[in-house]
Amino acid sequence: MINLAPSRKTLVLGTALWGWGIERKDAYELLELFFENGGTIVDTAINYPISSRKEDFGLAIKWLADWRALHPQFKFSLIVKVGAVDNIGSSDVDLSSRSITNTTSRLRDEFGDSLACISIHWDNRGGDVSDYYLIEQTVDAMSKIEISNLSIGMSGIRFPELYYRANPSLSEKWIIQVKENFATSSAREAYHTFFPQAKYLAYGINLGGLKIEPSKNYSSIELRKICVPQALVNTLSEFISTNRSFQPSPTTLNELALAVSHANPWIAGVIIGPRNATQLISTLSYWDKLEQQVDRVKNFESLNILAKAIIENN
Repeated sequence: MINLAPSRKTLVLGTALWGWGIERKDAYELLELFFENGGTIVDTAINYPISSRKEDFGLAIKWLADWRALHPQFKFSLIVKVGAVDNIGSSDVDLSSRSITNTTSRLRDEFGDSLACISIHWDNRGGDVSDYYLIEQTVDAMSKIEISNLSIGMSGIRFPELYYRANPSLSEKWIIQVKENFATSSAREAYHTFFPQAKYLAYGINLGGLKIEPSKNYSSIELRKICVPQALVNTLSEFISTNRSFQPSPTTLNELALAVSHANPWIAGVIIGPRNATQLISTLSYWDKLEQQVDRVKNFESLNILAKAIIENN
């Protein structure tokens, strides 16, 4: 199971770009560096990378399984998001009880005790009355998984209330992945109404790899075709250069994103997606400094200053 301690924040290594801008050897270097520097949790999905290349479907899972078979001495906890039936970015899913059960069984065979959490990945059902019965079946399958000593999670659920209604007793059990960054907290707020005691992991904290300088070819922000308003870049850059309320003071947009997430009282951990060893080491080093500081209240006040500046300038 996944242990997210309330007294500290957790970094999780993401694999969304494995096979899509990150080659196998580089992915393995990141994995090993992460573990060697104290990391323990890895997040993936059965359809990563979402590169729109059908032949890439499940590539990240395959690489992880191959690596684990060669390195049984490494102990880690794996979160796997299930349900997607393609990697072209569609919302098509199979969240039937049979599919969830069979997928979980296969993953247990591949990863053994490294498998720690099964997470529902995208569910737009709920617009029709008949959908509730299907969602009940999905949640019932997840309940059985939770009883079997695996953690359960969700991400991209359009109607969280229906998941709550299907089994309120699970409300504190869910690990919920949400996009939360400088510009938005709406996804978490939608879940929080029904799952106030759930654990939340933030992804997309730096808006797809946003940097002050222009993006390079094949960067994360280019691959995902993310468009960030220049006014937002200017606001963030000014905050870094003029505001010293954050300690330790961030010097890059990635560090600022980490500081904001670390100060956020609703977030239990952050899913990071470094492209190379240099980015990973830099992230781990700054995160360690954040963990050593104790005045999170002051940092949260600075976060509110930043949020106000963003609203005013965008």
